[in-house]
Amino acid sequence: MNRQIAFAALKISFPVFLGYMAIGIGFGILFSNAGYPWWLALVCSVFMYAGSGQYFAVALFSSGASLSEIFIVEFLLGIRHIFYGLSMISKYRGAGKYKPYLIFAITDETFALLQGVTVPKTVEKYSFYFLVSLFDHIYWCIGTVIGAAGYAILERCNLSGCLAGVDFALTSLFIVMLIEQLKVSKDFLPAIFGGVFGMLAVVLFKGGVFDSSNIIWTAICASLGAMFLVRGSHFFKAEEK
Repeated sequence: MNRQIAFAALKISFPVFLGYMAIGIGFGILFSNAGYPWWLALVCSVFMYAGSGQYFAVALFSSGASLSEIFIVEFLLGIRHIFYGLSMISKYRGAGKYKPYLIFAITDETFALLQGVTVPKTVEKYSFYFLVSLFDHIYWCIGTVIGAAGYAILERCNLSGCLAGVDFALTSLFIVMLIEQLKVSKDFLPAIFGGVFGMLAVVLFKGGVFDSSNIIWTAICASLGAMFLVRGSHFFKAEEK
């Protein structure tokens, strides 16, 4: 693996660097704001590396969600990566020692880069794929550390108050994701069911029907059940499309 490959990978991944620094810093701040040590944010980014999944995990941990609830929510949130992996089978065939990490490091941005990139003729393609994936991962970790450590420093200096409201970053992120998904799919019914049953689950919690750890689980099951009742067998075909 030579400098030429590294330079080519850095060049193609630079746009991801700009995005991951901003989003990674936001995650680090949110993570520290939830009361966790800054170094644990880095551990989370190194071994979990799930972007929006990490943002959502902070809210789940803070709310005291059960392990089964966390698993289901994170699975549903990251289920699109199954299709990423399927579409990369031919591209990663023959990757050898790089393949385990390449599979682990598939994110929305890395997938977008590698799916459409033209590998320079002078570099070995699997080394190139590996370095692009690795650099993206490093960018995310750097952003995480800057955000988490920066918040910890501000907190020690009693200046963390200037970041009041940062916990709304998670809500903002998923509002943006929802809007983008609706713009592409033009299907508003799942969002409507999710919103209605989400509010209903909160009302039931406030009424003492069940505890807070069952809010998300109840909303997801009710929404899926409603979608199946309304669309029947066409529900799964619509999701595939």
